[in-house]
Amino acid sequence: MPISVLLIESDHPHAQAVAGALADPWSGWRVDVVESITEAREYLLRHRPDIVLAAQRTMDGSAFDLLQLLDGVPAIIIVRMGAETHAAQAMRHGFDDFTVQDPALDYLLTLPAQIEAVLERTSSARARRAAEAMLARQHRLLQAISRAQGMFIASSGPRAAFEALLGELMTLTQSAFGLVGQVQRADDGHPYLRVHAMTDISWDEASRQRYAQHAEDGMVFDNLHSLVGAALVSGEPVISNDANHDPRSAGTPPGHPTLRTYLGLPIHAAGELVAMVGLANRSSGYSNADVQFLQPLLSTIGQLETARRAELARSHVEAELARTSALLAEKTRALEGTLDNISQGITNVDAEGRIRVYNQRYLELLDLPESLLATQPLVEEVVRFQTERGDFGPNFQLIEPMARNYVASEYAAHGNQMPLPDSYVRRTPKGRYIEVRTRALEPGGRVRTFTDVTDYLSTLEALRQSEARWRSLTDLSSDWYWEQDDQFRFVRLDGNPYHTEGVPDEMHYGLTRWELPDTFVTEGQWREHRKQLEAHQVFHDFEMQRLSQDGKPVWVSISGEPIFDEEGRFTGYRGVARDITERKLAEAEIQRLAFYDELTGLPNRRLLMDRLERAVATTQREGRHGALLFLDLDNFKGINDTMGHEWGDRLLVQVAARIGACVRATDTVARLGGDEFVVVVQGLHSQEVEAAAEAEAVGQKVLVALNQPYVVDGCDMHSTPSIGIALFQDAQQPVQELLKRADLAMYQAKAQGRNTLCFFDPAMQAAASARSALEGDIRQGLGRNEFLLHYQPVVDATGHLLGAEALVRWQHPQRGMVSPADFIPLAEQTGLILPLGRQVLALACRQLAKWATAPATAAWALAVNVSAQEFRQPDFVEQVLAALRDAAANPRLLKLELTESLLLHDVEDSILKMQALRTLGVGFSLDDFGTGYSSLSYLKRLPLDQLKIDQSFVRDVLTDPNDAAIARTVVALGTSLGLRVIAEGVETEAQREFLERHNCHAWQGYLLSPPLPVAEFEALVRRTNVMDGLPPQA
Repeated sequence: MPISVLLIESDHPHAQAVAGALADPWSGWRVDVVESITEAREYLLRHRPDIVLAAQRTMDGSAFDLLQLLDGVPAIIIVRMGAETHAAQAMRHGFDDFTVQDPALDYLLTLPAQIEAVLERTSSARARRAAEAMLARQHRLLQAISRAQGMFIASSGPRAAFEALLGELMTLTQSAFGLVGQVQRADDGHPYLRVHAMTDISWDEASRQRYAQHAEDGMVFDNLHSLVGAALVSGEPVISNDANHDPRSAGTPPGHPTLRTYLGLPIHAAGELVAMVGLANRSSGYSNADVQFLQPLLSTIGQLETARRAELARSHVEAELARTSALLAEKTRALEGTLDNISQGITNVDAEGRIRVYNQRYLELLDLPESLLATQPLVEEVVRFQTERGDFGPNFQLIEPMARNYVASEYAAHGNQMPLPDSYVRRTPKGRYIEVRTRALEPGGRVRTFTDVTDYLSTLEALRQSEARWRSLTDLSSDWYWEQDDQFRFVRLDGNPYHTEGVPDEMHYGLTRWELPDTFVTEGQWREHRKQLEAHQVFHDFEMQRLSQDGKPVWVSISGEPIFDEEGRFTGYRGVARDITERKLAEAEIQRLAFYDELTGLPNRRLLMDRLERAVATTQREGRHGALLFLDLDNFKGINDTMGHEWGDRLLVQVAARIGACVRATDTVARLGGDEFVVVVQGLHSQEVEAAAEAEAVGQKVLVALNQPYVVDGCDMHSTPSIGIALFQDAQQPVQELLKRADLAMYQAKAQGRNTLCFFDPAMQAAASARSALEGDIRQGLGRNEFLLHYQPVVDATGHLLGAEALVRWQHPQRGMVSPADFIPLAEQTGLILPLGRQVLALACRQLAKWATAPATAAWALAVNVSAQEFRQPDFVEQVLAALRDAAANPRLLKLELTESLLLHDVEDSILKMQALRTLGVGFSLDDFGTGYSSLSYLKRLPLDQLKIDQSFVRDVLTDPNDAAIARTVVALGTSLGLRVIAEGVETEAQREFLERHNCHAWQGYLLSPPLPVAEFEALVRRTNVMDGLPPQA
């Protein structure tokens, strides 16, 4: 047969000779040659040869170093001639045989036979040892079965028996780990293992405590997706010799050793899985031979476990029977004691109609002799006794009508033929009322109770009358009454409104107030209310909102007080409730009118200021910025004037909706009034630059939205906004100041051309403060007559005085002489131009009257500028006439200077006012001609006397061809219309000469004189000798 030989020889020629002698291709022997002990060690780790041939000496040691590596493999040592003593020593240390290497290598002829003899001896010895080991295991198995039987018989619990069994199994299988337990089933039918014996796994303190905690009752293994669970589920043995990579392995619990090999052995008895053994970590692994070998022991254990379970079940039944008997005896005694002490009479009637059980109270209530009941009489016999004694009255009149026929049938001894009433009431001859209740029993018979309800019925009648009075009261009231038990659940509801006003009906009995459906109360309110109830406190006017049956919101106000019994125990609550819906609706309407804009539904100024206060506090607390956007619609007044206020209102509603769509729900959009809106934005960036960018993005979004056309009654309308933005982060500035800053920024946006946005800056604030102070000073100046007139002469080409223009000046007590450029625009913006204009006109008329008193000045004419606001006043003509009349001035010497834009606003009205004054001699001059939107058709119709070329054209008339052309055109136009043309702002002789060359023969300007006080003006006229030959008027 094929034999594998490992030859260990450092002598290469000798090794080749041995391999050649043994490796016969006909025999199939294989010879592997290694040169050292080290290579032999590596070879034996990977292969197991049939026999090893080792030279006495190798390059790294002797053959004796090989013995510890053989692991049962037979070995022959090769010694040289003369070293036979070493061979004997090798035989004593473990070599199976030796051979002597002669120089001619003749020993190789007998070496194959010697190898076969060694293998035969080794095989025989191995078989003998296996047989002896098997015999020993069988003997040990029988001993284990015997000990297991003894332990199961002697042990009261499974733990000791299973621990002894586990020890035997560990020894028989040479396993490193094991467990044994009972197989039980969960409620869902799945099996699990209750382990009663297990090898020590207490590798740490936690696992030791866990094992000790469950050792008595047994630890539970219920993971069916594991090696243990595989045997439980299948009921078949489980063998795994590579547990780490077995897909059925699900790991191990904490403290459990790592499983390398595993054998799971289910134990069956009478077709049922009753126990299981788990063995692990035998170095050589497990096989079906182990299963077969252990089967007798496992079968014995299964039978013993089944017998033990049966004994336990029998003991349990006996104990349960004894316990039940004792309990029954105890309950019987308790029942007898109860029957003798309850206030009701009780009888038990069997299926034959005999009274088997009764109590003393039954005899007392019905006044029956005990001797009558002692014989267990029929019911008919007792009824007959009562009837003949007169207990039921004539014709059973003392019995409730619905039960009379039944009692009469019992008297006639055929009661079973009538339907049995559940209960009825009868009256005794002494006037007491007895309630009789009957309950049928299975499979026959009945139980009857007899209760004295005299006091109960009296109380019930009194209660009925009280209830009737109470219901009359509540039905006539707007309130309703309620009661709750000690768990705050509704047990009673009385009153008319609760059916119609959303108060819970009977289907809500048993619910607490906070469990009622369709309620709208905050968690905080419920929490406070429940705290009051749990403290058993009286509460008043707790308000809650519900939905009525038709889905309408209903408000109710609830008050209540706790209820205590005679012993002071809390038993519940009672109280009244009232419908306050109308009051709440009225309050909501008042709130809406007080805090919301009627037209748009947006918050009004009052609510805005409150929310702005909150926003400022929030930004200060969170360290973030907020922004206030002030919006004003451009030219909205024109829409109102041309389309009507109804269209304007519709447009405002759309504006409000568009602004609201541009911001978050947490932001505030308010309407201050008219076409002014305010947006409060919170939660912006903590850095001012970033916050400004975020606020600008909101503003741009609003700009885009409001630039879209508005559709009102099918017509497109356009209105753009001007937006001012003021940032805020703390409460250093009052909210009124924030609103003022945003307002200032909005006006700056309008000044920049409208339809844009502008941020507030301190310079703007300073300008606004200065403007406000200047406005106050103007008002005081008007009252103190601080305004006076300066006069600038108007002359012709020869230097003759044609007249003068009166120009207002302000001599301020602190500011000194204030330029008209500083106060005239502000006066026009604030409306103060009207009283100022009246004062200037009055001063001019008085000066004309004063000049009229002297022959040298009597013919001087005076021109006065009139603002657009003055001229548009309905009583403008009357104001001019009144000034002339009060000063006694000559109207023909007064000229009013008007601007082009003023006249074009309402041409027809302008013509009528001018003609009215022109009739009386007042002249008109068109000032700053060429700077407005001139219309020749209007110019031809207006009753003018002269045109004035604006100084902006005169200034550059020598350097700008356009200005020169305009000046020439104005002169030609005025001449063609028969109007005198006067040039303003002549400052050089060259300018005067240019105008003279082009037929403009009248002028005024600094070339002659600036505007002067009246005394200086008169002195100038006298000094320049321009008084001679003056025309009668300018």
